Parts: sequence; structure tokens; C-alpha cells
Amino acid sequence: MKAPPAVLLLVAYGAGLAAGLMHFPAPACAAAVLLLLIGRRSGTAAFLAAAALLGVLAAAGAWRAERDGCAARLRAASGEYRVRLREPADPDGGIVEVALLRAPCRGTIKARWPAGPELAAGTELRVLARWIPHPTLADRPDGLLAVRSFTAVSTAPSVLERLRTGIARTSRALYGGRRGIVDALIVARRGGMDRATLDHFADAGLVHILSISGFHVGLIAAWLVLLLRSARVRRERAALAAAAIATLYVGFLGFPPPAVRAVALGWALAWSKARQHHPHAGALLATTCLAVLLVDPWAVLDLGAWLSAASLWGASRLARWGEHAAAGVPWLARTLGSSIGATIATAPLTALALGKVSLVGVALNFAAIPVAAVAVPGVILSLLLHPLSTSLAGEMASGAGLALHVLERLADLGAAVPGGHAAFMPGIPAALLWCVPLVVALWATGRRNSGREAARRFGWAAVVAGWGALLIALAPTGGASDLDSGLTLHFLDVGQGDAAVLRTPGGHWIAIDAGPRGGPQNAPDAGRRIVAPFLLSHGARRLDALIVSHAHADHVGGAPALIERIPTAMALEPGERVDDPVYYDFLDAVEERGTAWHAGRPGERFQLDSVRFTLLHPDPRWPHWGEDLNEDSLVLLVEYRGFRALFAGDVGFPAESLLGGHVGHVDLLKVGHHGSRGSSGDRWLAELRPEAAVISVGRGNTYGHPALEALRRLAAHGARIWRTDQEGTVTVTTDGRTMLVRGRSTEGAYDLAGEHAPPHH
Repeated sequence: MKAPPAVLLLVAYGAGLAAGLMHFPAPACAAAVLLLLIGRRSGTAAFLAAAALLGVLAAAGAWRAERDGCAARLRAASGEYRVRLREPADPDGGIVEVALLRAPCRGTIKARWPAGPELAAGTELRVLARWIPHPTLADRPDGLLAVRSFTAVSTAPSVLERLRTGIARTSRALYGGRRGIVDALIVARRGGMDRATLDHFADAGLVHILSISGFHVGLIAAWLVLLLRSARVRRERAALAAAAIATLYVGFLGFPPPAVRAVALGWALAWSKARQHHPHAGALLATTCLAVLLVDPWAVLDLGAWLSAASLWGASRLARWGEHAAAGVPWLARTLGSSIGATIATAPLTALALGKVSLVGVALNFAAIPVAAVAVPGVILSLLLHPLSTSLAGEMASGAGLALHVLERLADLGAAVPGGHAAFMPGIPAALLWCVPLVVALWATGRRNSGREAARRFGWAAVVAGWGALLIALAPTGGASDLDSGLTLHFLDVGQGDAAVLRTPGGHWIAIDAGPRGGPQNAPDAGRRIVAPFLLSHGARRLDALIVSHAHADHVGGAPALIERIPTAMALEPGERVDDPVYYDFLDAVEERGTAWHAGRPGERFQLDSVRFTLLHPDPRWPHWGEDLNEDSLVLLVEYRGFRALFAGDVGFPAESLLGGHVGHVDLLKVGHHGSRGSSGDRWLAELRPEAAVISVGRGNTYGHPALEALRRLAAHGARIWRTDQEGTVTVTTDGRTMLVRGRSTEGAYDLAGEHAPPHH
């Protein structure tokens, strides 16, 4: 089938634009000119060549604008800046947009604001801050201004700034603790949301509800059309008025790419209704995407824009087929097809960039979308009514708040569903894997395929997948392969702290904690002195993940130096806010180096080679969350063939009691909290039954670690103990059937079936 001209124009223009932004303008221009010369007699070839050249020129203009921006001109240094808040600063702190004053640059930047008094948009301040550059894709200049302290100078807000401040204060007055989700729904600010709540929405596949995207703008436009139609406004005029109001709203938000696409779609549909046209679905989508690129050329490299377009394409593609193929319930088939299509169309993108795909959202959207359709207009009406009648606004907010509560509970439910979302290492392999179900769905739901034919094709795909899984399971594990090198775990001697590094059979490296720096004992930087040199000396040039059990200095202190010296793909930690300079240095390093950051939650899994990593703790919903940072440590289970190891962070009796019955037998235990008196309880050890236990502890520490009581409990449960203060770095190697533990003077060989050779000196 011949592609519509709008689709060809989008592809050619987008290709030229991407080539220019990715620093390939010369090859793109050469290819376009060659196409023009070869196909000079073909109008299509000339059309494509001209579109590609226009894309390259637009990219040059975008780069010229970036070079004049503050993100490109600022240098990575601390100093005093004069800034103006473009949006209000929350008392709890967070990310805000600011404009630099008296600086040789223009435009706004993002700033991480500390906790303090509430500040209105339009306030001018002197701040002590550090600029942290963080170039994005194509080395586009970007970064974050980390504000340490500030002094207000003056306040002279504009009309828009007064409006932003008014919305923030009204949402706080009406919704209290839920103001974070209200700000996300209305003004696209997620900085005030509880991180655990945001994670639950993402895990449940409902994060699109919190985004100012096509769903959100379409919902507002639909309500506007409904209201105007009830006032007897003609359908065509109602659609045009709704598109105009939605455009003003999106402009107030700063024209985010997904919202721009939705507004462009609204105008196109309104114009089509007025002219009684029925545009081709592909041409309509291409036209709206082209509008996004004309407004913001950088959107061609923006994940949100791609997700928005892919979601709409997938939803409309399967919805149309479902309505055509369904025998008696076309509305149900259309709704289900829309939800499935959006999920599988965006899965390769989320797998590539985020390492996460939510499947439970396919079902949850049936409940969440109708609830959101009530919650969003309710929130907007409550905010609009507040200046006129606080009592009426309060009543409206009560109803909208109930709908928001239902959305939160749906997100919690979806996040807790076993297997409801898949988490793994982001990258091209993951994206290619998730392209398979997309290709199968497109093959099975061809335009002329009936429901029976689609079922037959899905059946064949399931058979092929089943046989493939069986062949992989039956494949021999011996022979010359990456697996022959086995799994190696090094528990480094970093003094009074924790640091371990793992090498997978395929040569990937993961670090679990990075040793101390500073803290009560003023420890030297273990990341710079020990962890990074150890990795480099063993040939590691990249970390696939840095897992920080919690934010105490003896675990996270060495992380900044480690990230600075060794490129790190992802940083994983509990995500609990801690007012500690060492923890802030870690976050600064993550942002400065462009390391992906993720707050780990129970049930999340990823795999490297054939090594499986499962997070067991912490859960922000457990009653003791936030009471003791040690008890909120990440607890990690590492599995390789028949080998199981547990990293317990600094958890003690409370978290051990929570995890009881959920772990089972392990072969190796990294003892919790350096063997303190309040950890490694009898019931915990009776379940784990570890063959070997490693205690990371410093010589002559003032904490009394390891405690005699903990040592006795470990011995009573048959665990052989290795201590880094006595054995130095402890190395564990395993092929999945046997385990060898070596220290400075002691070595032990274990049969993972339960028998082990006694340690010898």
C-alpha cells in the first residue's frame, strides 16, 4: 500500500533533522543531493530530498540556539548566581525552573531547590549553587543547578507567574498531601510527588495518567466539547473552540512535545469535521508529529514524544482492527485493542531507555481511565472555583480527591501484582526482545484478518515461543562458552563499611555499595582508594549497575568517586530522601555523569548473562519506612544456576521479621549491619541456613562490630564466617554447582548440594 505524502514528508524531514542534531549533517546533505540528482525526473524523490535538506537546516538552527543557552555557557563549578523563580518553590524542596539574571546567556534551566520557606514564582534571589552539566542524547547541553543556600532579593511576578503561584497555593489548600499528584495532573510538575507513589504508577502502567500528554489534553478537549454542545454550540464550532482553549493551556505549560502533538491532532480533527473530511489515520498521525518537530526540533530525540506517537499509533491500529474483527461487542474489542496496542507499541522504547515494561496496565486502564476522566475535570473545576467560593471549591475537591485516592489505590494494586511489570537492564537487546510481540501482533491483526485468523496466528506464535523456550532450557550448559568463567564475587576490605563487586560469566561488572568516606570516623574515600582501583586492575572499564543499599556514609561515601572514574550505566538505591552532604554528593555525581537513577522496590528483577538479581526490600508501604535508614536498606538476592547469595545491607531484626518466609535457603550471606547485635536473628538464620557468611567490618572499629552474640548465632546455624578485618578481601567463585571462598589465610570449598569441604589454613 502506498504511503500517504504526509508520512513520507515526516520520515524525510525527521531523518534530516535527526542527522543534523546527531552531528551527521554532511552525510545527510550528500544523501539528499544524491537522491535529488538520481531522481530529478521523479517528483517524489525531489520531494523527499527537499524535506531532508529542510530537516538539516532546522537542526543547524536548533544547535545555534543551544549554543547561546545557559546550559552550554555555564561551567561545572560552584559560585553565587542571581536567579528568578519561574515557578513556585515548595517548602519541601524539589526541582524548579529558574532563569539566570546578569549572566551571559538566555533561557531557563532546572534547579534542585533545598527545603525551606515557600517562595512565589517571580522571586529574585542570590543563591550559592553548583552547576552540574549533564549532556543528553547527541551531546545536547543540559544540566542542573544544585542550590545549597539562597537569599531572597525582590519579588515582582508577571501575570503567568502569579497564576502558577496561585495554582500551587490553591492545590495545597484544597488537597494537602495530594498536592503532588494534583500538580502533576494540572501543571506537569512531578517534583512534589512522593517517589514511591510515582514508582507505583510507573510499575502499574498508569504513569501516562500523570503526564500532560495526548490522553490528558484529549480528555480536557472532550469535556470542553461536551460543555459547549450542552450550551447548544454547533459541533464544528465546539471542536474549534476546544482546540483553541487546549492550545492556550499547552502554551501555559511551555509546549511539551506530547501535548503539542495532542493539540495539533485536536486542530486537525476540528478542521476535518468542519470541512466534512475523513483523513487517513496514518496521514493524520504524521501531520501532528510533523507539527511537534516544527515547534521543537529536539523532540525528534525526545523519549516522551516518541512514546506519545507510538502509543497513539499502536492504540489506533489495534482498536480499528478490534472493532472490525469483533463479532458482537465492538466497543469492548476496541477498548481492549487500544490498551494492548499502546502497551506493545511503546514496549521496545521503554525497554531501550528505561529497562521496564508494564503489562498489568492493559487491564488496569479499564478502571483507571474512567476514574481519571472524572478526576481531572474535578480538580480543574475546584481550582477555578476557589477564588469565587471556597466552600464550593472544597466540596468539589472532596469528590475529586476521592477519585485521586482511587487512582492511587489502583497504582498500588498494579505495582503489587506478581509479574505485573518486567524490569531488566535497559539497552538494545531488551528493545529487540520486545519488538517480537509487536511484530507478532501486527502480523496477526492484519487489515483483512478475521478474529479467527488472528487467533490462529497467535496460536502459531505461541507454539514457536514454547518450542524456543524448551530448546533454550534443554541446551547444554557445558562446553566453551561465557558461562565457563562462572560468577565471581569480591567482598573488598574497605574498613568499617561495605563494598562488593560482582563479575558475571559474560564479563559484566556490578558494584554493591562503595565503601566509606567521611562519616563519624572520618574515613578516607574508599571509592577512590580501593573500589575503583580494584575494578580497573581487574579489567573493568564499565559498571552495568551500582547498587547502593542505603544512604549512610559507610555504604554510599565512595560512590561519587567510583562513578567519576568508571562509567556507570545505572545507579540503584532505596530512594529515601536523606539530608546528608555525602548522599547529595552521590546524587550530584549521578546527574553529572548522566547515570540512570532508579529507586529499587520489592519484586523488581533484572538479569545479566545468566545471573538473576531480585530486590526483596525495602517497601515504602511497610509500617517502619522512614524510622531507621538501616532497616530501609536494599536487600538483594543473587542467583546463578544452583547458587544463591543474599546481600542484607544493614537490616536488623525488624526487616528480617518482615522478610521471613520470603527468601529460603541461601548458600552465601553478606551479613547484615556488619554483624551488629541487633541483626542476624535466629529465625532469620534458620530460614537462610547459609553455608558461608561474609562480614564486612573495619579493624578496631568503635561500634563493637561484629558483636559476639551475632557471631554465636551464625556459628550455631552452621555458617562458616569470613571477616574482612581478618581475611582482607574475600573472594567467592562459583560455577553454580560448587562454591569456593578464599580469604587471606583461609579457604573453603562447598558443594551446593549441601556438602562442603572444611576450611583449611
